[in-house]
Amino acid sequence: MNRKVKKLLLCSCLLSSVFYMNDISAIQAQEAAVHKYIVNTDNYHLKYNGTEPEFKNGINPGYGSGIVFKNFNSDGSMEFYCITDRGPNADIPTYIQNGKKIPGKFFPVPDFTPSIGILKVDKNSAKIIKSIPLKKDSNAISGKVIPSGQVGSTGEIALNFNMQNFGTDINGLDTEGIARDKDGNFWLCDEYGPFIVKVDANGNILEKYGPGMGLPQIIADRVPNRGFEGITIDDDGNIVTFVQSPLDVDGKTEKTAKYTRIIKLNPNTKAVTMYAYPVDTGYKNFSAAKLGDITSIGNNQFLVIEQGKQNGAMQNLIYKIDLNNATPISNNGDLEFGKLDNSITPVKKELVLNLRDYGWNIEKAEGLTVLPDRQTIAVVNDNDFGIAVKVDDPQVKDAQIEDYTYNADTHQFTYKDDTAVHKVNIGLKQNSPTERENQIWFFKLNHKL
Repeated sequence: MNRKVKKLLLCSCLLSSVFYMNDISAIQAQEAAVHKYIVNTDNYHLKYNGTEPEFKNGINPGYGSGIVFKNFNSDGSMEFYCITDRGPNADIPTYIQNGKKIPGKFFPVPDFTPSIGILKVDKNSAKIIKSIPLKKDSNAISGKVIPSGQVGSTGEIALNFNMQNFGTDINGLDTEGIARDKDGNFWLCDEYGPFIVKVDANGNILEKYGPGMGLPQIIADRVPNRGFEGITIDDDGNIVTFVQSPLDVDGKTEKTAKYTRIIKLNPNTKAVTMYAYPVDTGYKNFSAAKLGDITSIGNNQFLVIEQGKQNGAMQNLIYKIDLNNATPISNNGDLEFGKLDNSITPVKKELVLNLRDYGWNIEKAEGLTVLPDRQTIAVVNDNDFGIAVKVDDPQVKDAQIEDYTYNADTHQFTYKDDTAVHKVNIGLKQNSPTERENQIWFFKLNHKL
């Protein structure tokens, strides 16, 4: 038996074992068989200097912001490339400085470097076996916010739990998606810019595209932290990404725009084409719609995750979209202001899977790829590094961070409308077990895509 045939047989055995009937999480009407793994990240826990006992071994990393299939190994195991986001972060209280409200986040591990992970899956386990930190000019970048006034700035501040601002990073990235080209380079997308970034096999940044930097200026009107969320490469080598939620053009369209934008970049000619993706209509308003990831299935067709609370219930949906007859969109706000509703053809979308119907009970499905059998879809979750903020205030039971205001000029906390100063300690708490772990789920369809 030659090596190629042997490898194919081993891969087939693995796929069969993954969907062995006595370990399937859910099966609905024989449409999809489901199997899931908790991802073992023990070797890559993040060092944390706090005193919380639950984090004595470090913070659980999060490699679930994007995923792409890598290869089958000779033993039949599978490998994937995946990506973290900007690192552990959490909500801050209302922050007042010089009489103005300033948005921001807590960054408990401020020196965290966004990284590419290699995820290995066999019939018994899933495990991160390697991590590739991102670098600019051989220096590790961070996920810190971009300085005010620069392309990609969200206007945020980055704080530690002592309410100290530890600065910005001109090269900071909030990576959210990953693809790999035929030359072995990675293409990443980011929420800050939003940026498209070309990276070599060792994590070195080679090229960077953003609003007015090779990409249309209009995408600078992304809602902060709602930039590019997924990325893929089509049959012709084009880089395809999308804005996570509808743009907020002139600060007026975040809730009313019916479409978000798909962007196609030709990396050779640098030509860019944009298309209109119609978000679902069941949201309270259109800003609640969030796309999670995108993966090419050939012939100008793609799978996309769309998610958010629709009709009162959280939805995580996988659509097949078709760009073949879609109308290219111009670099202005006519799409978002509804001026093109009767004159364009948006991308065609067709529901493939409602993940909730198959046992998915996690808020964020953010990584999506298709295996070579063209029947098996792999989905990973963003676990937000398994953290959330806890507030310790002797005067308030079950205190919540959003109920506080912090005055940076007086260094004082107040609670709701209570003008009395409160003594507050802030740290980390763990989320529920469902949310704090990275997971990879496989959905095997009963038909090829």
